[in-house]
Amino acid sequence: MMSANTWASPPLFLAASQNFPPYSFLDDNGNLSGIDIDIAYKIMKLSGIQLSIELEPNSRIEYLIKNKKLDGVITTTPYITETLSNTMWFSETLYTTTLSLFINPKKKEIFSQQQPYQKVCQRAGFLSGSILTSPEFSTTSFIDVRSVNYVSQLVDLLSRDRVDCVIAEDIAFIYQAKEMQKQNQVLLIKEITNRDIFIGLQEKTIKKHPKLPNKINQTIKELQKNQIIDDIIIKYLKLPLRKAN
Repeated sequence: MMSANTWASPPLFLAASQNFPPYSFLDDNGNLSGIDIDIAYKIMKLSGIQLSIELEPNSRIEYLIKNKKLDGVITTTPYITETLSNTMWFSETLYTTTLSLFINPKKKEIFSQQQPYQKVCQRAGFLSGSILTSPEFSTTSFIDVRSVNYVSQLVDLLSRDRVDCVIAEDIAFIYQAKEMQKQNQVLLIKEITNRDIFIGLQEKTIKKHPKLPNKINQTIKELQKNQIIDDIIIKYLKLPLRKAN
């Protein structure tokens, strides 16, 4: 494992999505917590890098990245646009999540029929800023799209029949449904596409510390080899996720 000696320079300042459990959130004591937070701190500690993380709304993160106010970002969802990605370095994949289609279980029979999902899912709920890239679905596939700021609002929309379906990152959606005690009112019926999670750093940061990319990527490989990232993810998952039959 790599040296834990820290740099003499100031810490890296990264941002993560605000209020996005189980990935990044403040715990009951007001401390930073979550899968992405734990992984990032572990990587930087073992790489010998001082680190400071702040939680921000995704629109604010984009603004801060554009205006060079941050060294980088921990990405759970693709809020970094293609324009921004052209000016950033991205690490090796930390882990992979899945974007999935959810319905209210009482509508399972309707969705079981041999019809395209778009025909029976005309009102869809999305997380604001979410980018859907799939040959089967896009935000234009639906007659009515409800865009909200929080995963908890997506759970409410589906449980109250305000939408026919929700397209969301599966771990975050099911985790939030459990927290709201509504896990029996949501059902995963289709996995749509996978998303890689990584750390993104500004080009100016890489130029200042040219050995940084290799150092971070080597540490990621070590953590994966020793299943430490898997252990962190499992720690935050209270129950195994189940896909509808």
